[in-house]
Amino acid sequence: MKIFAYGSNMNLNRLKNRVSSAVKISNGFIEGFSLECSKVSIDNSGKATLIRTDNKEDLVWGVLFEIDNKEKPHLDRAEGLNFGYDESVIEVNDGKEFHKAQIYFANDKSIDDGLKPYNWYKAFITEGAKENGLPIDYIRKLESLKSEQDENDERRIKNENILKIK
Repeated sequence: MKIFAYGSNMNLNRLKNRVSSAVKISNGFIEGFSLECSKVSIDNSGKATLIRTDNKEDLVWGVLFEIDNKEKPHLDRAEGLNFGYDESVIEVNDGKEFHKAQIYFANDKSIDDGLKPYNWYKAFITEGAKENGLPIDYIRKLESLKSEQDENDERRIKNENILKIK
């Protein structure tokens, strides 16, 4: 099945930690949305979500991946499906054609505009965007997201180590 990763799952190390079958298809974008890190999470930080703007000029870039259907429950668990994240199918434009792909997005009850992502979470997003060659203007936009230090050293170190795997 195809998934569209627009947040931390753009980072291949992060995604492969969750679903080993992930294979990149292409980069792509969706129109009429913006990316925010306002999804409430159990670690009290903000996670990435899509916010509908209905403005065709607003683009969220990401990466289309193919994953084995048998591994989808692993990704659902990692993403917290039905615990703040819902899922949908969306059309992703890769510049040549449209692909139907599954996405996760925060439901209305799980959004808090006052949240910030932890530095390591923002790094998953920005490093994933860079390693996949997303447009430089979009990468700069991601780099401008405000973030904060995770005071839980164990969690921070664990995630920083995933970022360092090559």
